[in-house]
Amino acid sequence: MEITFCGYHTHNVNHDRIYRPEGLSEYLFLLVLAPMTFTFADGSSKRAERGACILYTPGTFQHYQAEKEFFNSFVEFTGITAAELPVQLPANRLFYPENYESLNRLLQKIHREHLQRLPESGPLIDLYLQELLLLATRGAARRQSPTSEHSLYHELHSLRLLMLANCEQEWSAEKMCGLLQLGKSQFYRLYGEYFHTTPKEELIQARLQLAVYHMTNRSMTIQEAAYQAGFANINHFHRLFKKRYGCTPTQYRG
Repeated sequence: MEITFCGYHTHNVNHDRIYRPEGLSEYLFLLVLAPMTFTFADGSSKRAERGACILYTPGTFQHYQAEKEFFNSFVEFTGITAAELPVQLPANRLFYPENYESLNRLLQKIHREHLQRLPESGPLIDLYLQELLLLATRGAARRQSPTSEHSLYHELHSLRLLMLANCEQEWSAEKMCGLLQLGKSQFYRLYGEYFHTTPKEELIQARLQLAVYHMTNRSMTIQEAAYQAGFANINHFHRLFKKRYGCTPTQYRG
């Protein structure tokens, strides 16, 4: 990816307005740092608070105006197709990632490298842009869950980390639902919305990784390694292992 233009903590005149009915030929990632109003091609308008972001794709109608202070950070870039963007990243609409300060720091780094134009600046900018898009995607996914349920994110995330750190223990859906005081359907729905997977799939992967770690200890048999990782059924362990690694535990161990 390449930068065509960027700005960090940019100030225009108060109440300044940007109007590009044909959009840009580049992507524009904009981080709002003072309230402004965005108008869209269908005529609808939306107020954006500090921390709002928008990713305009090439050729998309752009119209936004500061309520008073015009203050934002942004980057215009090329070298990526729509198919290469993160699937869950919102495009051409406002979103509020919970990690907007981290995004702003990345925009600062991009701006600095763009100004310095050192031999390493090109590869660094490409990496920073990839990180920017991925972090924006993650932040948007966490923040855009239903407002009434957003407070559950931290509780669910803490329980998830506890499960993965102690994956050898028993972690049934009933146990986790009881700890969170949630019904099963709500629990699975929120888990999927927040983490884009299921607790069962994450638990299996964590246990397989732990089993592989135990297998490096040559004083431990494969069956013992599987048991220590939380697998009670050795045949089930072998099936899951071969599906994940493409070989048997014995072949993997060599």
